[in-house]
Order: sequence, then structure tokens, then C-alpha cells
Amino acid sequence: MHTLKKKSIKDIAQDLGLSKTTVSFVLNNKGDEKNISKKTQEKILDYVREVNYQPNQIAKSLKKGKTNTIGYLVPDISNPFFAKIGRLLEDRFWEKGYHLLIGSTDENKDKETQVLDMFVNRQVDALIVASCFIQSDTIKALLSRDFPLVFFDREDPDVIANYILVENKISMKNAVEKAIDANSKKLGLITLTPDVYSIKNRIEGYKMALENRNIDFNDKLIRIVDNNDLKKETERELKTLIESGVDTVVFTNNQIAVIAIWLMNTYYKDKVNDIKFVSFDNVDLFDYSLPKVISVAQPIEEIATHTTDIIEEILSSEKRITRRIELTPELIERN
Repeated sequence: MHTLKKKSIKDIAQDLGLSKTTVSFVLNNKGDEKNISKKTQEKILDYVREVNYQPNQIAKSLKKGKTNTIGYLVPDISNPFFAKIGRLLEDRFWEKGYHLLIGSTDENKDKETQVLDMFVNRQVDALIVASCFIQSDTIKALLSRDFPLVFFDREDPDVIANYILVENKISMKNAVEKAIDANSKKLGLITLTPDVYSIKNRIEGYKMALENRNIDFNDKLIRIVDNNDLKKETERELKTLIESGVDTVVFTNNQIAVIAIWLMNTYYKDKVNDIKFVSFDNVDLFDYSLPKVISVAQPIEEIATHTTDIIEEILSSEKRITRRIELTPELIERN
């Protein structure tokens, strides 16, 4: 058994006393087409099985002009929302012969640019991005050459591209109004990156709900946390809101809400039945946790399906596509 050294086509040709061209034709299923004898074909195929020959996928992809890889770039892959979508995309693309490469930006513009550059240098065939900076030079360059690219969760209205989105503003407004109708009177909000377009809309939805229910808006009740130390930041801002006397806390994503549930059950057990939570995004934990959570559940299956369909359409047609799909989330009340 010749297994100690990884064999190349050149090695196989030398071992068998054949030309590299002959070996290459057989390994690419062109033996009959090139009139190579059945005996020689069998000799080559038996030998490559014996030495466990593995083709150089990078060299192979360069010849084809594609790598069968898709880049998936999100703020934080540990966030259940992004993780679930990533898993669905991985399964769907695997069935179509593609591998998913995953990266996190930590909502950092410089890191986003670096990871995008890395994906492009690795010659991914397409990108799926929840971007914190859609107007970056890297993204503009990709769009200018019609690179297969789909944005989800985030949008920049000034940039024409493919977007798979969920309605943010009215969905958040409806969720906050449910809390107010259930007797909430002082509502604080904890958020990440309020300059991101989708998060801005969620905050606007919160403000709309207060206005619709004649509750005065207090900008001191909007607290911003840094993604770099989310647990510590959430602990500080939740403490600030509780000390200010809020009866409800609104979260612009489920990751902050999950940390806040742990904090409430660790430090504020006496208040878990008195304070309501409202979260944009849903997780299974909300079904049995305290405080009770009114949540906006994004249609994860639909997001993954539409994203896959658009990428597949772009790759198969090689035509420029710009499509904006906005999906309606589900409001989940818990009493």
C-alpha cells in the first residue's frame, strides 16, 4: 500500500509508466472519449483506489472558475437567529453541492471588511451577508461587478441590491402595544448598534407604540450595549432601567433578552413576576422562562428558502438580479 505520501497525477503517471495526460483523462471520465483502452483505464482506477488518491480541489476549482463555496457573514454566529439560518442554508446548499463558509463581524466595520476580503480571496461563488456597513468600499466594489450577493436582516435604502428582510417597525410597534395594553406604563429599551437600519426601525416601532398609547417618550430609557462585552453591558443597563422603575423592558434582539432573563433570575428574583419583557426575535427559552416575554418571531425557514433561491438563480442564470423581499413575522404573546 502506497499511503505514506499523498500522490499527485504526476506521481501516478510515473508509477504506472504512463503520461500525465492519459491519467488526467481517465480521472476526468474521458477515457472512452480519448480512445484509451479499457485495460489502461482499469489499471489507473485500481491504482488510485489503492493509494487513496485525492484530487487537488483548489486547482480543480480554479480550472472550472468556481469553488462551490458560499460565504455567510453575520454579526455573531452564536446568536440563535443567525445560527439557525446558517444551519438551514448549510443543509440546502449541501444538497446542491456547495459548502458554507461562516464568519462573524462582531458588528465591527473593519472586521467585516477583512472577512469579506478573505472570502473574496478564497474565491467564494456567492455571499450572504447581514452587514453592519452596506456602503463599505468592499461591498460597493462587489456590487459594481455584479458579484452574487444577498443581504438579509439589514438594509440600506440607498443601495440597490438583493435583500431578504423582515418587517421591523410595525412588528415591534405591535409587540410593544400588546405590553402596554396588558398594563405596562413605563417601558425601557436595550439595544445593540442603533445606527443599523433594521435596528433603527425597531426603535422607531417602540416609539410609535408609546405615542399611539399616549405614553411620554423618555430618551434616557433607551440604553445601548456594546457587542464586545454583552453580558457585562446588559447587566449594567438592565440595572439602570430597573432602578429607574420600569415595569417593562424591550429588547431589539433575542440575544440581549436571553442574557437579561438570566440576570433577572440571578439578581432580581423578587421582580420576575412584576416585569415584562418584549423581544424582537424569538427563542424556545421564552416559552417557559420568567419574566414572561412577548416576542416577534422571524420566519427563519422562509428567510433561508428565499436566500437559497436567489443565490441559485443568480449562479445558474449569471444575470443581474435585484430583488427585495419583505416577510411578515409572527407575534407571540405569553401570559
